[in-house]
Amino acid sequence: MERSTALKSLKNHLNKPQHTIIIGPRQIGKTTLVKQLAEQLQKDNELVYFLTFEDPVILEAVNHHPENIFNYTLLPADLPADKRLYVIIDEVQYAKEPSNFLKLLYDKYSPKLKIIATGSSAFYIDKSFKDSLAGRKKVFEFFPLAFDEFLHFKGEDDLIAEWEQLKKELLTRGSSVTV
Repeated sequence: MERSTALKSLKNHLNKPQHTIIIGPRQIGKTTLVKQLAEQLQKDNELVYFLTFEDPVILEAVNHHPENIFNYTLLPADLPADKRLYVIIDEVQYAKEPSNFLKLLYDKYSPKLKIIATGSSAFYIDKSFKDSLAGRKKVFEFFPLAFDEFLHFKGEDDLIAEWEQLKKELLTRGSSVTV
């Protein structure tokens, strides 16, 4: 899925009560994508917090109790009636029990709290993710960038046409092109 399409899909899911779970292999741009989403939410004057479970202090706190997440954000109960709290959690798979963590927050704080979490593809299948979270999440799976997407991300859009032409030339010669 192209990154602009991915960002649009994520934005379209923001108004839903379910958690937004983004999975995929490491180093494919999940964190960049959710940071872009956070920027857009901030431009819309939404309350957004970005936390990473790679921070051992945060991780220890939420492993002790899921509601310790609010040590790093506002409390949903403290929000104005017309506001929603968006918490973006990078690397949620590092939590001791990620499914229990997400389930408790959904059951207790939805719809005032919207969790957007990233994690590796493996965490979703892993034994640490025991609960299906049925009805409480939507999973978006992302894959590595295609080369033309990479060029676009690097701001080299003028090279995309050249890349497409090169692929056509190689294909007409009978060479294979894998990207």
